[in-house]
Amino acid sequence: MIRTTLILGCACLTLAGCNTWSTSNVKANPPETVAAPVTPATVTVTEGDITNRSYTKLSDLKVSVNKTTAFHPSPTREAVIAKLKEEAASIGADAVVNAEISDVQIGALSWGMRVGTGEAVKFDN
Repeated sequence: MIRTTLILGCACLTLAGCNTWSTSNVKANPPETVAAPVTPATVTVTEGDITNRSYTKLSDLKVSVNKTTAFHPSPTREAVIAKLKEEAASIGADAVVNAEISDVQIGALSWGMRVGTGEAVKFDN
């Protein structure tokens, strides 16, 4: 009995040391011209559409931010927005439009996760 408790305690401590993790699913249509690199800090994320500027859609984005154990804090909206910005910048997008961020959900492989979706776009000059 003591041995089983000790093994379970060690397993819990090992899992408690794990960090959060995230995934993404980006299917990009690469731009035909090479543009200057985009940094995540310059990418705009909006829940609606941008109607005052014309743009070209580059890709649909889907990202998720997860917590590995019950001891980690739940993923925040800000973490999902940061992940959307990273993915958009990696394909040269200027903005993410029609962004949607889910509430925290329990997943099969996660103690809590948020999913973010949107459309990566490049502004026309």
